[in-house]
Amino acid sequence: MTGSESDPNAGADDDPQPPTPVTGIVFRQLRAPTERKAARRLLADSGVPPAAVRDPGDAVLYGLWDLAAPHEAGLVGVAATLPPDEAGSVELCGFAIRAGVRRQGLGRRLVAEVADALRSEGAACLVARLEGDHEPAAVLLAQAGFAASTDADGRSTGTDVGYLAL
Repeated sequence: MTGSESDPNAGADDDPQPPTPVTGIVFRQLRAPTERKAARRLLADSGVPPAAVRDPGDAVLYGLWDLAAPHEAGLVGVAATLPPDEAGSVELCGFAIRAGVRRQGLGRRLVAEVADALRSEGAACLVARLEGDHEPAAVLLAQAGFAASTDADGRSTGTDVGYLAL
């Protein structure tokens, strides 16, 4: 899983001051081909490799839309997940916030909205794995309530950021 790593401030909303609310932003699942194309472009532009969203046909994409923006610029945030497994766990494969609106709390909101949507659909757990050094994404996920994953002996599993029980 990757967040917007190409910019050190891309995925993290770790500023101790409360963000200024962004009005006119709505959350929804992205279903139309044009929406999915815009989402994949935002993920790629933010440094999320296409391989992070393993099978594009299976990815479930969620977005934050700015209702006041022109259509092309309306998508301000996107998160990609895989469908739930047999145990009800859902993998968060990647997320990105458009560069011009970062550090306004949209990353935290996006992750929270995705968790709420998955919870309402019956998912039990949201899992995120970071590959490499993705401190901003790790900070954001920790702030969103993700708990560190451990193995049977209680040791950290390394690249796993962890899970969020839904």
